[in-house]
Amino acid sequence: MFGVSLLVGISTAYIMGYQFFTTARNHLSFGLYGAILVVHLIIQSLFALLEHRNMRRSLETPIKLNKSLALCIAAYQEDPNYLRKCLVSVKRLTYPGIKVIMVIDGNSEDDIYMMEIFKEVMGRDKSATYVWRSNFHHRGPEETDESYAEGIQHVTRLVLNNKCVCIMQKWGGKREVMYTPFKALARSVDYVQVCDSDTMLDPASSVEMVKVLEEDPMVGGVGGDVQILNKYESWISFLSSVRYWMAFNIERACQSYFGCVQCISGPLGMYRNSLLNEFLEDCVMLDLIKMKYLSGSLCIASRRQDAVQRLMHAEGLK
Repeated sequence: MFGVSLLVGISTAYIMGYQFFTTARNHLSFGLYGAILVVHLIIQSLFALLEHRNMRRSLETPIKLNKSLALCIAAYQEDPNYLRKCLVSVKRLTYPGIKVIMVIDGNSEDDIYMMEIFKEVMGRDKSATYVWRSNFHHRGPEETDESYAEGIQHVTRLVLNNKCVCIMQKWGGKREVMYTPFKALARSVDYVQVCDSDTMLDPASSVEMVKVLEEDPMVGGVGGDVQILNKYESWISFLSSVRYWMAFNIERACQSYFGCVQCISGPLGMYRNSLLNEFLEDCVMLDLIKMKYLSGSLCIASRRQDAVQRLMHAEGLK
């Protein structure tokens, strides 16, 4: 009822052209809709400030970094320079014993350069690689039941038995790319971190996100603060950086204050693996949970009250 009343009021004020003030030639004006937006921003900023204060206090708590962590990188026709910078930043992460899995969405000759960059940066003697003709949900050309099953088993063994893994698979979109490491890892690690192939990670990002998950067992996922590197190159990049800052430092921080962030961004996020495994197949089948990927983001909505987990905002990450 409140929403309907608000909509009717705004619509009426817009139709009648009501303004709180306006200049002589209407170059500038401030109306009811603008006032509502300003009030909304002020309220969001207030709760975001409170959340940032809470996060600063909680992240000061020392923890033992003894939980296992896997970093899953989704790659698709990435710029070689961006991919190389991403992998270099991965090597600089301070969390001990991270397992790195990069899945390339495509297995053609045009995609092989990404696997070569992975081996070059991560070390050829340390990298386990595999060109898969299929993926977990779609068979490649001329795949038999036996060869398809062998491919799945090989991918699973590769992920479980190696610290640095790069897999090229049949094109299936980002959803399929992210499903592959989630499925192959099963319950072998405690936490799963995700990022894109053009993300440059802060060395402390993994540690800071693990702190949030360790502090509260009811936290199911953490979103990082994503920023634009070239924000001063043009007006478009600068305005994009402002939008990113608003999205992560105001909107998501405000949501986190109330215990549920609507979206864990694909460029930087972390999940409690026990929760991820509990609903992974349901997400794919769109049975109990709806999972959608929008511009590289993972959105989770639960239909079961007992499945609700708090998704919180981690401050100060890049």
